[in-house]
Amino acid sequence: MIRDNLRRLNVPECDRSDVMQEILLSAWRTVEAGGFHASERLPVKAAVRRWLFVVTWHHTTRYRERQRQWEKGCASYMHPAADGYMPPPFKRVEARLSLRGLELIEASLRDAVADSALGYTAVEIATGRGQNPNTIQHRVERGREQLRRVLRLKDAPTLRAIRSMLASMLPLPQLNSYG
Repeated sequence: MIRDNLRRLNVPECDRSDVMQEILLSAWRTVEAGGFHASERLPVKAAVRRWLFVVTWHHTTRYRERQRQWEKGCASYMHPAADGYMPPPFKRVEARLSLRGLELIEASLRDAVADSALGYTAVEIATGRGQNPNTIQHRVERGREQLRRVLRLKDAPTLRAIRSMLASMLPLPQLNSYG
């Protein structure tokens, strides 16, 4: 009966067993605590069926709310861009390599370069830090130069190597099928 109610309430098949387990445990605890009282005007079987439907409906509502929160959290994590733009895989690999290089430059220069990359002007960065805009501009320029040198290290993969590595990878639908 509970499984049929979950199907009617459109709980996906893959989640029905878990939701049903929660319902049964909750109902069991309620009965043990004396929380179930059958109506005198209804037969016991009908009262139990009604009560179990209410418990099922309540747990389904909670399940849907948790599902919405999970999807909302995943959406904000998976798509960091505010406008919904997701760069292609090559650009993401390139950005990760650049960020690794950013870790290797001086801290004061790194902060200035990072703020500049986020779209702040030298004046805005300087105002936030209480420094001279010319100093910030100089740090951005020096930081970018250090970053260029770091990214040209002989151990860093070239763009051609990254492209060939990505070309040899399986397409995304095939990767997703592995688990």
